[in-house]
Amino acid sequence: MRGIAKYSRLHGPWLFYNKRHPFYMTQGHSIWQQKVLPELKAWAPDGVIAHVNSRKAKELLSFKVPTILSALVEPEYLGSTYFADDNTAIATMAADYLLEIGFKNFAYCGYHHQFWSNERCESFVNKISRAGFKTDIYRQPNLYSRGFMQEDQVFLSHWLKSLPKPVAVMACNDARAQQVIDACKLADLNVPEQVAVLGVDNDDLVCDTMTPQLSSVALGTEKAGYETAELLDRMTSRKKIKSPRISILPTHIEIRQSTDILAIEDPELAKAINFIRTYKHQHETTVDDVVGVTTLSRRALEQRFRKALNRSIYEEIRHVCVERVARMLLETTMPVFQIATSLGFSSSEHIARPFRKETGMSPKEYRRKYAY
Repeated sequence: MRGIAKYSRLHGPWLFYNKRHPFYMTQGHSIWQQKVLPELKAWAPDGVIAHVNSRKAKELLSFKVPTILSALVEPEYLGSTYFADDNTAIATMAADYLLEIGFKNFAYCGYHHQFWSNERCESFVNKISRAGFKTDIYRQPNLYSRGFMQEDQVFLSHWLKSLPKPVAVMACNDARAQQVIDACKLADLNVPEQVAVLGVDNDDLVCDTMTPQLSSVALGTEKAGYETAELLDRMTSRKKIKSPRISILPTHIEIRQSTDILAIEDPELAKAINFIRTYKHQHETTVDDVVGVTTLSRRALEQRFRKALNRSIYEEIRHVCVERVARMLLETTMPVFQIATSLGFSSSEHIARPFRKETGMSPKEYRRKYAY
């Protein structure tokens, strides 16, 4: 919505149908049929961007105006233009992060009746499998039983108890992650010490108000909203469309308390990694500095880094530094040279080289691709 609104401010203004009906959440489709749909038809929109279920999508398509649907609806209703999460990229980023902080036990909790959740599950399982580990998958109880939410929490807590510990759980989204954390409390399991929980969406209203606060995969939704509005503008103006699909890409992991732990059994390795990640100026950190906080020789520590992270000590230092630069590119509007100086670099060139080596693109290219 923020991305769409920004496009409207810059290229409109557009008029939006944004009427909220009381009881919509409790009476659902009947309000849609009796109130929303007739009013929307009478309003006669020039175009529609819709984040609705398949039945409502079918009714909106009957308007015969340019329509862009969310890929949350079933594929047969999508038509030729839609916006969709890149579920493979989301799950891969989640798996990479959980592997990186040292977990060897993994689990996935989603909604098995939602195809987008199943796509994330499949990609997560595949990535974890390629790393040499298996993933436990939560199987929901009967969705149509009475008192489903309470029943689900009980089943979920029993499932969490049965998992080998410590375990990292990827939830399909932040709402599901909240249910996982609540089930951990029911099962008397500590988060993140026994169960680390990672959500998707980085909805700060959910993540920051949970106890513990929820780590989450952040998505470039505002950028995608802007691009979706731009696409609808071209469709209503009958201009040529460059691409019929808007992909919502993951941008970074917002690390909060629910995963803020190094699940590495090797205490010397954990000490070295923690030193790299908490030192204020990573670019000033040398390999000798890292070796110095352990009782190991440089060769022995290098071998342990290679085995656990598939990176050398130097590559881990560079990786953490690049992560910090990437976060600032996404979360601030500071020029690259200003980011460089704020992190203690003498020039932007000093961050551009390692950044390109790590990400395959320059800082400016990265910001153009992922930032809003």
